[in-house]
Amino acid sequence: MGHGAGRWAATTGFALAIVLGGCRDHHRAPAADTSATSASPSEKRRTAASPISVATSSPADDAAASVSAAPEPSPSLPSPIASSTPQPVATEAAYAPGDECSAQPGWPDFHRKLATAVSARDAKALAALAAPDLKLDYGGGSGSDEFVRRLAAPSPDLWAELARIMPLGCAIEGGIVAMPWYFWNLPDDADAAETMLVVGKAVPLRARAGASAPVIAPLDWAMVTIEPGTFSKTARFTAVRTRAGHLKGFVDSASLRSLLAYRLIAERRNGDWRLTAFVAGD
Repeated sequence: MGHGAGRWAATTGFALAIVLGGCRDHHRAPAADTSATSASPSEKRRTAASPISVATSSPADDAAASVSAAPEPSPSLPSPIASSTPQPVATEAAYAPGDECSAQPGWPDFHRKLATAVSARDAKALAALAAPDLKLDYGGGSGSDEFVRRLAAPSPDLWAELARIMPLGCAIEGGIVAMPWYFWNLPDDADAAETMLVVGKAVPLRARAGASAPVIAPLDWAMVTIEPGTFSKTARFTAVRTRAGHLKGFVDSASLRSLLAYRLIAERRNGDWRLTAFVAGD
């Protein structure tokens, strides 16, 4: 199972700070390094690349509120040459959902109750699984009562967001569970504002923005980058480039998930698992 290119040392408190800080510091911690004396991951990231500091025209805000984001085809986007026999992009790292949590004491029962509550849209049962201080946004929204209130609101449809998360696996770091699985397993250089996950296997990367356009290659649970200057939240297809294969093309937006989309965080409280965050954005 891959965990990204690098892992940072983290105490439980530091790991929670990473999760609740959005995708700004989203990497796994190195298993062999438990020192906390060096510069923080946030400082290292800002020094190296400052990936989340994007222009106001970035799609981050829109991507955080939706699992689908798509650009209008740009005239400047090079037209790739489609192969008559599409081949898998063998060099792309796969981020298919994993399960690192089932061996944790009490987790299978907690996960079963969580899945049942989400499937039944049972707000009372779901709130019973949440911590009293459940974090809901980065503006101070919190609490299980507020969670129930938001679940009843027609927009955004938080039940639909929860249903999208459930099949995407879970990862654990420093005693903290993150769902989807990929949240603790992102590549070190991923720009959360511009990177998306291709959800599924053999998703076509097409030469043009159209369902009948030639297929350049199938993508399997790959991370892709939105082509600069081509973003539009209304178009059906998103212009992207693959991270490792450096291929350019278009992917059906319904098959893409923003790294800033909703995630669930859970921790053990007094021996029992509790949801401690359900947030989107950064």
